[in-house]
Amino acid sequence: MKALLLVDLQNDFGNFGVLEIKGTSEIIAIANQMIDVGYFDCIVASQYAHPADLKNFAANHFFRYPNQVIEINGIPQRLWAIHCIEGSFGAEFMDNLQIKGVHKIIQRSIDATRGSYSCFNSEKTAINESELAIYLHKQEVEEVFILGVNTEYAIKDTALDAASMGFKTFLLEDACLAANLDTLEDGRLAILELQKAGITLLDSDQLML
Repeated sequence: MKALLLVDLQNDFGNFGVLEIKGTSEIIAIANQMIDVGYFDCIVASQYAHPADLKNFAANHFFRYPNQVIEINGIPQRLWAIHCIEGSFGAEFMDNLQIKGVHKIIQRSIDATRGSYSCFNSEKTAINESELAIYLHKQEVEEVFILGVNTEYAIKDTALDAASMGFKTFLLEDACLAANLDTLEDGRLAILELQKAGITLLDSDQLML
């Protein structure tokens, strides 16, 4: 069984969003093609639904600002501008995404206890006991195909977790966007790391044949 995982295609990462990433319109177009192609047995969309008091928000620390790195629960963590608050417009999926074609929505927040942005994260819960892991196992998924944002954060951590759990993991490289907050090479370096971990890179066109 094959699963398509759409990672964080939400308004705050889209056009004019708080953490806007240029090119999300093209990613949504590819995501919709993948939803329609009929290649996947199940389609899952992850959705950040942060509490307003999230420790990773710079606004929740005196004299701190977005993109600073501080230690939270003993783990170095990047601080972010407030985004994707549960129930807010910014947390909603981008308008053009064909969300009706998605079988399962996984809501989550950054897990500062593990320092992970993975869609498999769950505070104080092992990754193989997370909501996403339980769902994929229940669907008897063997292969996971990933697209979305951000390549060097949620995409990378999700792919590494999926591979570590024994799923054959594929990255749709042309349908992933990086934030590149530190350097313009952040996304490329993340992809190299995924390749070294045995994750297969694909172009979405290869699944349209």
